[in-house]
Amino acid sequence: MADAKKIVTLITGAERGMGFVEAKTLAQHGQFVFIGAYDMELGQKAVKELKDQGLDVALVHCDITDQKTIDETIKTIDDKFGYLNILINNAGIPGPQDALPTKSTVDQLRKTFDTNFFGTYAMTRAAVPLLKKASYGKILTITSDMGSLGLATDSKSMFSHIISFPYQASKTALNAMTVAFSKEFRDAKLNVTANSVNPGMTATDLVDKELFEKQGAKPVESGAHRAIELALDPKNDLNGTFTEDAGIVPW
Repeated sequence: MADAKKIVTLITGAERGMGFVEAKTLAQHGQFVFIGAYDMELGQKAVKELKDQGLDVALVHCDITDQKTIDETIKTIDDKFGYLNILINNAGIPGPQDALPTKSTVDQLRKTFDTNFFGTYAMTRAAVPLLKKASYGKILTITSDMGSLGLATDSKSMFSHIISFPYQASKTALNAMTVAFSKEFRDAKLNVTANSVNPGMTATDLVDKELFEKQGAKPVESGAHRAIELALDPKNDLNGTFTEDAGIVPW
């Protein structure tokens, strides 16, 4: 079994975009990072690039909509280390853009929720036993300010005028998941925490990058900053929060 003092991190959707930036930065700070990839071809390229830089990373096939790959990922980490310090739930899909509730379909909702909510929940639930075995455990779930009910109902907020129903609903559900896990960990007096992170409007490969950049979206390096900051924090005293670089985001 590997050195138990090593900080071990799993990042889903880390073969590109914000997840890749998170993986690279955390590995540069000495963490052992498992790159959870849906696209294994991209994953192999990502791992090679980071290993060529002398970084401690490994590739795992982790399609969060497929319980088998989740279980295999957890087994790989368990076999190598026996514990997990940090899970960054980064994988997700954008869903249909500007979708009104009356124009959305049940199939669109199911597809969006299958990845963004059910898949993320399945991954998180599977990781908890390994997080409990570590000296400390952190769950950092990338959600969105578009999932904030507070901002959506604030007439002074830009989000009061934006409707992208399947995506927004899935991110609101993820925030509810964060709150639920955080209360369970708190009540059980575990050294495991759960927090939601808002990257802000980011030009990732999952959206029309050119359009998003024209609308003021920031690069993936900026979008990844808050999750990296929390992952590198030696303390583990935040639990049940929703934050961004600028501070607290209303639920």
